[in-house]
Amino acid sequence: MAFRWLFALTAAGMLTAFAVLLVTGRYYNEGPVLIRVTAEHGLHRGDVFVLTGWAAGMLSLMGILVGRRR
Repeated sequence: MAFRWLFALTAAGMLTAFAVLLVTGRYYNEGPVLIRVTAEHGLHRGDVFVLTGWAAGMLSLMGILVGRRR
């Protein structure tokens, strides 16, 4: 049980790190700015895709952790 939590926390940390790198970086298909945070930074349409993937990954990890054991 403890290893399951350790593995899930490791995966969650990696998902979060990669999502932060993608959201804060610049890439080819980032799309238009949807929400401007500062004069030089904002939430792009491509960032919504990254954040949706992050949320799906985190929900999947929670499902693994709290799901019933057979």
